[in-house]
Amino acid sequence: MTHLNLIECFNTPADASPVRLDGATRREWTDDGVELVRDDFDSERSQCLFIRAQASSLGPFRLQLVGGYALRRCLGLGGWLLDPLSRTGAVFWSPRAPILRKLDALGRITAEMPVSPADFAMGSEAAAASFDIPEGYILDWALWRLDSRDDSHSLSWRDELMAAKALESQAFFVYASHTSVQSAADFYQHLIHGKVYGACWAWPKQRKICDELDALSLHMVATGLSRSTGKRLYHLLRRQLVLSVLARQDLDGGFRHGEWTEQYESHNRLINGAVQLLASEHAESPEPALADALQRAATFIASQVDQTAVGAWFLHDSLEKSEEGMRHYPLGWARSDWLGKSPTNLLILNTHLDCMLALKRFEAVTGDASHAGLVASGVGALQAVLAARPAQWLFTPLLRIIELSLLPKAAQERLPFAKRALKRIGWKYVIPRWHLIRKRFPRLLMPDGYIERSLAQGDFVHRYHGVHLMDFERLISTIPAHSGAAELAAISDGLADFGVRSQVTLHWKESAASKDSLAFWAEGLYRRCLRTGSETDRQLLATAVLDLSDAGLGFPPSLLGANGEIHPPAGAHATPSPVDPRLRVVNLTDRNGPSFMVINTAEAPLPLVFDRQEAMFAADARSPMQSVQIPTRAWTVCTPAVAHPTQTTQASAAHSNATTL
Repeated sequence: MTHLNLIECFNTPADASPVRLDGATRREWTDDGVELVRDDFDSERSQCLFIRAQASSLGPFRLQLVGGYALRRCLGLGGWLLDPLSRTGAVFWSPRAPILRKLDALGRITAEMPVSPADFAMGSEAAAASFDIPEGYILDWALWRLDSRDDSHSLSWRDELMAAKALESQAFFVYASHTSVQSAADFYQHLIHGKVYGACWAWPKQRKICDELDALSLHMVATGLSRSTGKRLYHLLRRQLVLSVLARQDLDGGFRHGEWTEQYESHNRLINGAVQLLASEHAESPEPALADALQRAATFIASQVDQTAVGAWFLHDSLEKSEEGMRHYPLGWARSDWLGKSPTNLLILNTHLDCMLALKRFEAVTGDASHAGLVASGVGALQAVLAARPAQWLFTPLLRIIELSLLPKAAQERLPFAKRALKRIGWKYVIPRWHLIRKRFPRLLMPDGYIERSLAQGDFVHRYHGVHLMDFERLISTIPAHSGAAELAAISDGLADFGVRSQVTLHWKESAASKDSLAFWAEGLYRRCLRTGSETDRQLLATAVLDLSDAGLGFPPSLLGANGEIHPPAGAHATPSPVDPRLRVVNLTDRNGPSFMVINTAEAPLPLVFDRQEAMFAADARSPMQSVQIPTRAWTVCTPAVAHPTQTTQASAAHSNATTL
C-alpha cells in the first residue's frame, strides 16, 4: 500500500522547481511515486496541495490526515470542510472529491470517472481514506489548508466556506469551454494538478486540454467576487490561476494545446487569454515575474503572423504556418492567395482582432511599444479586408436565402411554400459551397451587417456573430475617433442590427449546438452599452440576459465589472449582491461612475433588495427610492449612494421606471 501523510506534504520544504510571485510560491516534487504540486500563500497562511497517484502493485493508495476532525458539507462555496475538533488549528477544504483520470503522453485528459473510497475512517486522532486505482488511470485530488491561527479577518475561514451570497451562487460563463461555474468549488473542474483545463471534451478528439482562455474567465470571476464579498478565498483563487498559467508557459513565451491534432498545436486565442490575465494581474500589482511572462507571451503572439500584401495578418493557430500543418487540419478549407496572403492563412477574423487587442493591452499595461508597428500593420490589413465588397448582386440574395435557416423553428414553420423551398436550397446547396463562392468573390463583410469568420473555412459560421460584435467593440475602445473609430462603430451597428433583424439569437436560444453564442452576444451588447449609453442597447442587453437565463447559461464574467481590459483597478467598482438570486446585476460602471442594471429573470415581480442594504438611486433621478419591485422579466438601472454624495436618505432598493420587456 502506498501511504501519504498529508500533514507532512504541507510541511515539507520541497524547494524543487519553484514558481514565485510576491507572497505566492508553487513547488513541485515526487514522494514515493506520488506527484505533488503545492501553492503556498504567505499573506493568508494558506496552502493548496494537488495530489496525483498512479496505480501500484503494492495495492490501494492511502491518504491520512493526522488529528481529530469533523467532516462538514460546505453549503456556501461547495465541497467539504474538515473542521478541527480543537477549533484552533487549520481547517482543510476539499473543493471536489478525488477523481480517476486517463492522460495521454502530453497530459491531455482522455477519460474521467468518479471513485469511491475502498476504506474510510475518522477518529479522534486521524482521518484516513484508501482508494483502488485501476491500471492505466491516475487519481487526482486537491486539498486546501487554511490556517485560522491569529485570524483577525472579519470572516473566519469557516464563515467564508459555509455561507455564500446570491452573487456567489449565480452561474458565470467560461469562454472557451462554454460551460459555467456556480461556486468556488467549481473552479476545480478546471484547476487540475496545477494546470487550468477546459471543462469540456473538445472537438474533434474528445479530450480535455489546457486552456488559458478559461483561466482568464475564472480570473475575472474570482476578481469580481473578491471585490463584492471581501472573501480572502477569491483572492487566493485568483493568484493560484496566475501561478498555474506561469507554470505552463513554454520557454519561447507560448503555450501548446493539441486540441485538434496529435501535433500539440497552439491556438492563439487561448494564448491571448494568458496575455489578458497576466496584464490584469500586473496592472493590479506590478512585479518582475509578471512583466517577464507578459513580454515573452507578447513576443510569441507577434511571431504568429502572415505578411500579406496589405499588412500583417495574425494567424488562428500554428497549423496555418505551413502546408505540413494544414495536412492535419480537421475542417474543410480552400486555398487562396487573395491580397498576397499565404495559401494556408485562412484569414480568420476573430483571432486577428484578438491578437491585436492582446498586443495593445500589453503595451497599455507595460508601456512597451515594441509591437505597435506590427499592430498598425494589422489594422491596415483589417481595413483592406473589410473594404472588399465584390458581387453585391450575388451575396445579397444568397444571404437572404441563408437567413431563412437562422429563423427560430416556429418562424420557419410559418414560411410559405416558396420560402421553404428557398430555405432548402440554402442549407442543401448554398451553405456547403459558401466558402467556395467567397473564394471566387473574396469578402468578409457581407450585406446587411453580417461578417463571416474567415475566408477559407468551410460552412456558414453564424455562431461567431456574437464574438464579432464583442471583438469589434473591444477594438473601438482602443482606437481614437480620428483614426477610424467611426467606421468601426458603423460595423458594430450593422452586427447589432443583423442580430435583431435575422432573429438568429432566437435560433441560438433553442439550439443545443449554438446557444453558447448568446453569451458572446450579451458581452458584445454590454460593451456597446458602456460606449453608447443608449436605451436601445440596454434593452437589447436585458433581453440577452433573459435569453441566457432561459437557456440555462451562465453570465459572461465581464458583466461583473472585473474585466481589466475594460475597468483598470482604479476605475473598478464592486458589483452589489442581490438578496434574491433570480435578480441578475450587470455592472455598468464607466468613466461617469458606478451604475448597475438589474434584471428580473423570474416569472413574478421581485423586490430590489441588495445584501448590504445600501442606498440606491434611479439612474435618471436624484432622489433615493424605497421598496421597489421589478416587474416580471423587467429591468432597471440604478446608481449607489456614493454617486450622489449630497443625499443622506438611506434606501434598500431602487427603481422608479422599470421597463417591461
